[in-house]
Amino acid sequence: MSILEQPTRQPAQPTRSHAQPTRRHAQPAKAIMTLDLHNDRHAPVIAVSGEVDMSTAHLISELAEHVITRRPARLVLDLSGVTFFSAHGISALLRTQRAAESAEVALALRAAAPCVTYLLSVTSTGIDLDIPVINASR
Repeated sequence: MSILEQPTRQPAQPTRSHAQPTRRHAQPAKAIMTLDLHNDRHAPVIAVSGEVDMSTAHLISELAEHVITRRPARLVLDLSGVTFFSAHGISALLRTQRAAESAEVALALRAAAPCVTYLLSVTSTGIDLDIPVINASR
């Protein structure tokens, strides 16, 4: 039997007319990534948690660019809650770095997760990734 000949549906099960329909309560979907914007010692902080991949990375740079339009003296990216970090995350950091430089806003990473520091250390992008990393306790 070929794939085209195989049945794609299970046969319908007869239902009882007197049976009560069952309601299934769907659990809310867990977010892939969350962004939290708050102020910490006179500097806006964007805290990133979860997976930074091709479907989420752009959100970091978009939020950062929005904050940068307010012209704070410094912007902090807290990447301590990141569980997965792809090359798209690097692109988002580079876009954010360029936007901060053009607006003369200092950009700092706070407590980057090991997956972030590893990817930043092993990749050679040809663009200066000299973003100062500040201690998480500051």
